[in-house]
Amino acid sequence: MAEQKQNGGGTAGTAAERTIRVRNPRGQGERLREEILRAAGGLLEQVGSEDALSLRAVAREVGIATPSIYRHFSDKTELVWAVLAEHYERLAGIMSEADSSAPADDPLARLRSQLTAYCRFAIANPAKYRLMSETWQTPVDEERLHGHPAGLLLRALSRALTACEEAGWRVRGTRADAPYMLWCALHGRITLWQVMPRRKDPARLDRFVDELLGLLLER
Repeated sequence: MAEQKQNGGGTAGTAAERTIRVRNPRGQGERLREEILRAAGGLLEQVGSEDALSLRAVAREVGIATPSIYRHFSDKTELVWAVLAEHYERLAGIMSEADSSAPADDPLARLRSQLTAYCRFAIANPAKYRLMSETWQTPVDEERLHGHPAGLLLRALSRALTACEEAGWRVRGTRADAPYMLWCALHGRITLWQVMPRRKDPARLDRFVDELLGLLLER
């Protein structure tokens, strides 16, 4: 009731919200979906968490009624994951290109290229990288978690490690945890590289990748 009073009455505020936007012609629903994603992404960069993200604020940015969002996303979690998925898909594509650019018969070099590409993406896109790695997200059950867009990255690292194993390398520690170890180590090093008051030399990240692979893999 308090929220309705602040808006000058619930029905009046909702009606005004509905009249902001001219309805998209048939076939332009995908464009509206992209506008919702852009608005949600911009707001997430400001608020930093799924809980703090307001669907009403997203709708206001786009110029639609809040219920219209549910025609494209079943809930706020799906919307947030869709925002993150755009960036994870781009990163996965860059890592795949890096893998392909390395010698086909050298899986360790291909893995190194993927990790280096990850580092280059993070330092070239600091805002997007923060969105991917620092957005606080609502916990979900294990079944739903399998669909998180970060799975693109973890599966790529797992495939690269498998290729190394097939070439005679052995993964130290628990194999199932190895992709997470790589990811956590890279993220931690990149974060320190970004925030510490030292000259930003990407070559230091390259050396870290070499050291990391030396610690994780052996023959």
